[in-house]
Amino acid sequence: MFVGFDVNMDGNPVNDRVGESKRDSYLGDHLRTVDMRLSRTFHLKSEHRQLQLIAESFNLFNRANVDEVFTVYGAPDFIGAVPQHYKDGVTDPANPTFGSPRTTFNPLQFQFAAKLSF
Repeated sequence: MFVGFDVNMDGNPVNDRVGESKRDSYLGDHLRTVDMRLSRTFHLKSEHRQLQLIAESFNLFNRANVDEVFTVYGAPDFIGAVPQHYKDGVTDPANPTFGSPRTTFNPLQFQFAAKLSF
């Protein structure tokens, strides 16, 4: 959690932490994804030739997995409860975007392939 401006006047406004917070003290969302692969090999007329069909799915249940959140708190010290975890209900009156998703991982994806070996 970062302040968002140069509190200690060292000329670097991007690394000042809020209050006494330690590095990596704000935990993000849990990653939950299910990937699945189905494949089938067909032996063709010759012993040396075969066809493999493959279907893959990534994030099968299409869960929105948050990768990064906005970590700029907007005040030099905590106002009210100290945020601990993504979606813990703690809002920041100085920066309403604090803790909101910034990027997410990919949604449901399918991939199909055919492999001919000879």
